[in-house]
Amino acid sequence: MSSFSSFRKFRLSANDNPFSKLLPVIFVFVLSAVFVPVVGPIILFLLPMILFLNGTFNGTFKTSAVFFISYSFLLCIAVLFSLDIPAIAVFAMGVAGILMAQIAGKNYSIEKTIIYPALFIVGAISFYFIYDALALSVNPWQLVKNYITLLVKENINLYSKLPLQAEDINLIKDNERSIINGLIQVFPSVIIILSISIIWVNLLIGKNYLGRAGIIYPKFTALARWKMPEGVIWIFIVSGVLFFVPERNINFYSFNVFLVVCFFYLLQGLAIVSFFFQIKNVPVFLRYLFYFFIAVQQFLMIPIIATGLFDIWIDFRKFFQKDRTAV
Repeated sequence: MSSFSSFRKFRLSANDNPFSKLLPVIFVFVLSAVFVPVVGPIILFLLPMILFLNGTFNGTFKTSAVFFISYSFLLCIAVLFSLDIPAIAVFAMGVAGILMAQIAGKNYSIEKTIIYPALFIVGAISFYFIYDALALSVNPWQLVKNYITLLVKENINLYSKLPLQAEDINLIKDNERSIINGLIQVFPSVIIILSISIIWVNLLIGKNYLGRAGIIYPKFTALARWKMPEGVIWIFIVSGVLFFVPERNINFYSFNVFLVVCFFYLLQGLAIVSFFFQIKNVPVFLRYLFYFFIAVQQFLMIPIIATGLFDIWIDFRKFFQKDRTAV
């Protein structure tokens, strides 16, 4: 039985899916995200989609109740057995999914459906560092630096145990400090980009399930035509210019803003690519293969970002439509 067929068993209305039946389902997902090896991180990544679908099918109030009961039980297990669990991550991902269902149910725009839950995740991460910093009486930014340093060192130790060539491992070790400093400089933009990416991917997967179940949100039907407001180009230009100002703080903020704007243009470029695939009726297998190559070969993101950027003047989608009409 497919995962979708299994999922349909506990959707629909409150009468078809009572509280006592929904609770163990969310309970299993929440605990699996923490305690199941290998698969757990994947479940945690998809937790917003799981709560988004449940919130759509069963209502956000009931879904919120079963999630918080499951989450409370998870915390009790952690305290009882003195376990170190990613409690903030589970909470942030779960609430983000519920927010997605709540916002989408009000037929708000896709931008709001993505940005608000993503901001909640960013806020949860910020709370984590600020709370720990206050508890340790240190600067939150120093805690971020310590976290990144520890993360890089652990990954280098992991790489050293892999069957890699000695010169490759030595190259990483020799550039350890540069890697740490680089990650520290882009940390704010990376957190924002990752948060939006998580919600974006979960929304796309959830939208596919909802479509197969016959539930369609009107605001989600034109994803391939999504585009940034034209005025954002000035943020792109100004942040790019400010990066060359010989002032460290200005460089830090401008570069992070520049990276976030580039990410938005990447999304617009992907929307244009998706529109092209639809116009040309490209097989689904080739579409996913293309997206896989983008994930593996990041340099392909550069022309896609450029496509999203120059769409302001060229309007690629109109060009593709004219080309199809001509054929």
